[in-house]
Amino acid sequence: MPSERFGALLMTALILAFALAIAGPALAEPSGREIMNRVDKDHRAADEKAQVIVVIYAASGNRRQRDLEMFFKSGEGEDDKSLFRFTSPGNVAGTAVLTIEQTGRDDDQWAYLPALRKAKRIASSGRTGSFAGTDFAYEDLRTEQLDRHDYRLLRTETYRDEPCYVVEATPKDDAKRDESGYSKRLVWVTTATFLVYKVEFHDRGGHHLKTLLNGDYQKVDGRWRMHQSEMKNVRDGTKTLMKFTSREIESGLPDRLFTKAELER
Repeated sequence: MPSERFGALLMTALILAFALAIAGPALAEPSGREIMNRVDKDHRAADEKAQVIVVIYAASGNRRQRDLEMFFKSGEGEDDKSLFRFTSPGNVAGTAVLTIEQTGRDDDQWAYLPALRKAKRIASSGRTGSFAGTDFAYEDLRTEQLDRHDYRLLRTETYRDEPCYVVEATPKDDAKRDESGYSKRLVWVTTATFLVYKVEFHDRGGHHLKTLLNGDYQKVDGRWRMHQSEMKNVRDGTKTLMKFTSREIESGLPDRLFTKAELER
């Protein structure tokens, strides 16, 4: 009997060892950088354009509405280009911002004001300012600059009934910290689809300044895209709501659209 008991225990141990060998080691959590790489890789398009209704809410509750068009073109590495241009009402129509990102050196960013009939270069120190009275800063209009930040996975938690990674993004060095209005950002990314649901922005003093909430995700030409985005300034009590009314992905936007000369036309 003892030998039979020993044989049964040995067989059980062998079966368990075999099962563990098939299952392999437990999957490790991805790093913060790996998560943000997936966000970029899974949702990037060669080019894209959108029509947007922008509603700006004052702390008093008063609101202003504007129409905006957005254009984006992907480049090599982090050399992306984007153009934001208001089309109405008349007092802001034509106001635009062109951003040309450049790997390894400072981005070029210009603001065009119809009254001046020329584009003005935005200095690095000025990119923390408000874009045309909204709660979005000029630096918020750039794509995620992966090589200019350090990313750290803080935790996984449920947000909007979905498991999300919470990733901390901080400027990589002193020069990048001096250029940015943010000491850090906390980014909520869904674990299943790698969609950004929420971003908390902290000012240079480390205090919570703004919260970005993305929602109403729908598939456009096979890619997930938000159709509503709201930036809340928790310090001032203001907010800006963007409602995307149409999108076109990979329609073949020309390079000339993303030039200073075209901006001034």
